[in-house]
Amino acid sequence: MHFLLALAPTLGYTPPGILAALVDNKRREVERLKKLPEAREDGPWYLRMTYPADESSYTVGRALGWRRERPAVIVDLKRTSPTGQLGVTRPVAPDLVVSAALARASQLGVDGAMVCTDLTSYGGSLSEMKDVSSAARVPPLARGGEPFPVIAKDLFIDPLQIARAACEGARAVVLIAAAVLPDLPALLDTCTLLGLEAIVEVHTADEIAVAAGCNAGILLVNERDRASGELIVGQAASVAPLIPPDTVCLACGGISRIDQVRTLRQAGYDGFVIGRALAGDPRSTEALMSAIAAEPPRQRWAEPISIPKRSLANGPGDEATGGLPLWEPDAKSIDEALADDYGI
Repeated sequence: MHFLLALAPTLGYTPPGILAALVDNKRREVERLKKLPEAREDGPWYLRMTYPADESSYTVGRALGWRRERPAVIVDLKRTSPTGQLGVTRPVAPDLVVSAALARASQLGVDGAMVCTDLTSYGGSLSEMKDVSSAARVPPLARGGEPFPVIAKDLFIDPLQIARAACEGARAVVLIAAAVLPDLPALLDTCTLLGLEAIVEVHTADEIAVAAGCNAGILLVNERDRASGELIVGQAASVAPLIPPDTVCLACGGISRIDQVRTLRQAGYDGFVIGRALAGDPRSTEALMSAIAAEPPRQRWAEPISIPKRSLANGPGDEATGGLPLWEPDAKSIDEALADDYGI
């Protein structure tokens, strides 16, 4: 497991824009973490990386569902949000009490929660994760015996950070592809080793290609460009066709209205990560969640089904069918077949 602790920045890659400075700051933070007793060879963080987990968490995947018909919502709990300038953040919920906000969000019907643990960008702390994860295992947050999905959101660049989050009770982590693009495969392997789920945040077509090549199961397309802090409306819809059809796909970045949700659902997204819009006026948040809950079911096929029409011009002697007549399906016969086979 020494290779995990020795994971180093890959030569030749520099994160774009403001991310480069944020990653440099985080590297210094990680170096300080490695000097703590918990990171020694007999410490809990190191030991968490050394031995594979005896079980894996799938709470996030189950909460989001595969081919789900209704939109999922994950609340993004944060006090501030980063901008395109180092050291400058936007206030979101400065007085946020994470445990109380999580309880309220659960009552609104959210399917999971991101707990922002980075102090510089989000005003968070990993110490809050332990309290939240403990509450997530018991009612009213736990549902049907399944822990409420709690996702650690930080600038994860080193396996030690992921092990630390796991020790504090995180069930999943967010990996920002633009920050760790060459190291993404190793960090995903770390999550697998530790029994955690990974949500890979992407913004561009290249990042989607890399994440898909790593077999990332859950992608989060952020309409906000991490490099500049700029919100690029329509980015998620434009890159949606590039997402592998068997991948759970989420969208985030400035989502606050039901028309945005409908547009992204039409593009093929399974769910949404919403922060600021669920941290404001209670009447507005309740209205938004009610509108999302009232959305009609929409089936998303894992793979497109196409049955090409073929001509009978060659007659009964067609070699491709051994002389059998060719079937040219119509819409009714296809619908009947789907109903018989899949119950839809």
